[in-house]
Amino acid sequence: MFFQETQVFKTGGRSHFRIPSIGVTKDGYAIAFCNERLDTVRDDCEECNLAYAVKAPGREWSGSKVARGIPGWFFVIGSVVYDQMTDTFMCFFSRSCVSENEFGDYSEEERRQKEEERRRIIKRDGIKPGRFILETKDNGATWTERPFAGKPLEYINRNTGKRETTVSGTHGSSAGIQLIRGPHAGRLLCPSRYAIGKYTSFDQLKDYSYNNTLYSDDHGQTWKCGGPVQIGTGEGTLIERSDGTILYNSRAYFFDQKRYLAVSRDGGETFGEFTADDFLIEEKNIGCNASFLRVDKDRLPAGTALPKGCTSLTLFANPRAENRRNMTICYSFDEGMTWAGLKTVHAAAAGYASLAYNEKDGRFYLLYENGNDQDPYENGISVAEFDTEWLLSLS
Repeated sequence: MFFQETQVFKTGGRSHFRIPSIGVTKDGYAIAFCNERLDTVRDDCEECNLAYAVKAPGREWSGSKVARGIPGWFFVIGSVVYDQMTDTFMCFFSRSCVSENEFGDYSEEERRQKEEERRRIIKRDGIKPGRFILETKDNGATWTERPFAGKPLEYINRNTGKRETTVSGTHGSSAGIQLIRGPHAGRLLCPSRYAIGKYTSFDQLKDYSYNNTLYSDDHGQTWKCGGPVQIGTGEGTLIERSDGTILYNSRAYFFDQKRYLAVSRDGGETFGEFTADDFLIEEKNIGCNASFLRVDKDRLPAGTALPKGCTSLTLFANPRAENRRNMTICYSFDEGMTWAGLKTVHAAAAGYASLAYNEKDGRFYLLYENGNDQDPYENGISVAEFDTEWLLSLS
């Protein structure tokens, strides 16, 4: 039985860490990414780095490193995804300057001033904002970046009634997957989201926000937008099931503490069968990002005790409470349709979570935001490493 916890990204000085995302390469290297927000943990911070850490097989975590960071700019993390076929680990991110809050509720004069400041900084630094993919082919020893290329989708703007286009954005914590079954085997599939207009409060997200997917059939060189999951969803996580269908597990803005599920039968291009999961509990107000992971039985260590006829183990991790606390892992023997049990990792304040599995040593990783009492981001970001024996044992 094995369980170990490490504070990989630790709050201190100017550094505040949020939005964890983790993946594992076929060589057994675990690579963790997050945002390093400087001077504040708020979303609208003035400066933000893209931070990462690496755990080589049999070694300790490297500690926090800056993958991308420029004074006065902020780098916002998206999903991580690993392509087994090309041995390429990718992290989506965006780069911009002059932060704005999520609602953009500024006067015309404030908007003018922000735009002038934005143009001044771009000219000064000779750097363009935009969306990019950071990638490594050597387990995080070196990194290269390239522009993100995405084919847009169409939608009707709720505010204006006009037809517009957008390319949805991936979000940290929710790692992408590579399909291994059916006609779309090899496809990279990432959860993503978009809004159909400008909302002015969190209460309006149920009428503006959609989850969808980004998918690539050329090993991440170009991406296309999949169809929407359901209005009112935002930030989700997904798995491929044994029959090749995709199960999307979504945060939702319905203020009912429930997670919502949708199924795709075409490799993540369209979704239907939108239903609530009555077992999974999340934050009462606007929910919280979570993580979903399925591992085939033949990838687990020999002798792993699963029920007769069970072909996989599925995990779900999030703060299981009406507020952001009680980081919990739920496990399922039928691909997330029912839940067999759960295990608490951190009973105090906690936030976003990201799961991964390392086939080299048979251990799982849970990278998650945590605090001590009321603040789920107070400590920073920890990683819990554990095996199936610990997960399935009685508490």
